[in-house]
Amino acid sequence: MLSRMEQVYVLPAKAFPPARDTLIPLEPELLKRIELEGFFMERAQAEEDPRYRQIIPYALVRYQARHFLMRRTRGGGEARLHNLYTLGVGGHINPQDQRGPEASPLLEGLRRELLEEVGVRRYSAEPVGLIVMSDTPVSCVHAGVVFVVESEDEPRVQEAEKLEGRLAAQADIQAIYEGLEGWSRLIVDWLRALYS
Repeated sequence: MLSRMEQVYVLPAKAFPPARDTLIPLEPELLKRIELEGFFMERAQAEEDPRYRQIIPYALVRYQARHFLMRRTRGGGEARLHNLYTLGVGGHINPQDQRGPEASPLLEGLRRELLEEVGVRRYSAEPVGLIVMSDTPVSCVHAGVVFVVESEDEPRVQEAEKLEGRLAAQADIQAIYEGLEGWSRLIVDWLRALYS
């Protein structure tokens, strides 16, 4: 059950390009709109209202040439994602991530999620694309801003009751492709095209 009090950062769905089953290039103008025009609404409402998309910073974490792969356990809050594998470290942007007029709620949300989920403090992050899908009820009300994060810290799952995690080579990730959540499949497809 979602807390009716939780506030999440959203942007009207019409601000985004049409849904695609590929990673969409992130135009600088849209990134600026996300950072300047987003606003908060109750998560319970946002989860059910396709007129808005919740903005999710979604980080592909690399450490020593391997990617951090996680599996969502039944202890996690989002039942629709239980037992699926993910390459994405991320989550909703909350009011605590809006630290003033000069701070980016997107980058602050990314920073907080990296710390909370995998204990990463030292990193560089590059935005590489946008995920806008409409294949599931979850994807219809979310948009992912994908970052490649090069971590100086070895990532480790911080919420062991919700996630399992390990560093994985590209071949290991490809082997469990069918068990990946939809967004992570897009990332794997993008990586395969990037390195082929």
